[in-house]
Amino acid sequence: MVNPALVEISDLIKHFPASGRQMVRAVDGVSFTINRGETLGLVGESGCGKTTIGRTILRLIEPTGGRIRFDGRNLLELNRTEMRELRRRMQIIFQDPYSSLNPRMKVGDIIGEPLAVHKTGDRRERRDRVAELLTVVGLDPDYAGRYPHEFSGGQRQRIGIARALALNPDFIVADEPVSALDVSVQAQVVNLLQDLQEKLGLTYLFISHGLAVVKHISSRVGVMYLGKLVELAPAENIYAKPVHPYTQALLAAIPVPDPLAKKNDFQRLSGDVPTPINPPSGCRFHPRCPHAMERCRFEEPEFTEKSPGHFTACHL
Repeated sequence: MVNPALVEISDLIKHFPASGRQMVRAVDGVSFTINRGETLGLVGESGCGKTTIGRTILRLIEPTGGRIRFDGRNLLELNRTEMRELRRRMQIIFQDPYSSLNPRMKVGDIIGEPLAVHKTGDRRERRDRVAELLTVVGLDPDYAGRYPHEFSGGQRQRIGIARALALNPDFIVADEPVSALDVSVQAQVVNLLQDLQEKLGLTYLFISHGLAVVKHISSRVGVMYLGKLVELAPAENIYAKPVHPYTQALLAAIPVPDPLAKKNDFQRLSGDVPTPINPPSGCRFHPRCPHAMERCRFEEPEFTEKSPGHFTACHL
């Protein structure tokens, strides 16, 4: 029987050194799986550790602790050559389409660079592959001779997606791929990612700070707070019956375009996010939680399954 999980994360930890002997606890014991062909959305406020998780999975930054398995292989046991070979199957779409493309390279060279690095095909085959990829993402193959500054933000992000697809990967980390784009363009890029997933059988980790965007693309949604995963459930459960107070607060913050529409009854947050250098004891959310109890201040809640497929870390 084939293991449905393509990516398995166990007790992942990533701490960055700060001033003196202090450490920034960016990711502090996170575990989850991503099944083949699904999209796992990862949401939370800025600085909660979402991007760090994505980049650590790909070993663009090295973890402090924990285990990362990809298709049954422990990535932390692979040497540089083995990791380089496996990276054909794992790619990333960066957040900012303006800074993730080299302004001095033509689009054809940018998209074809992964093919050159991995010595895939000859020059003609690479040129044909670049033209094919531009067509796949909805751009004219003749654009290969242009420079990034000649394109709009949405077109640049399509170029970034084409680059990520060059080596026929199985898994893509989409790191806030639409946050720098206009709302109308966001929808186009999300629809493109969904179409590509259906055609190519891709698996996504879709990182975003907006629950509204994640709703339309994700099979399951994980909610991060201050380096911890506080809730993980099928997307329909997160939006219909959120359990954790932080998830409820995120949903309450989603703008409603219709002023006459009924808003949810969830309470919004007050106060600032604590520093990850010295996170609160017990439940890290308790200083901002409207339902905090005495035990929340001293006892860290376990991440447990409250109902089938619905996990949360809360004493309530």
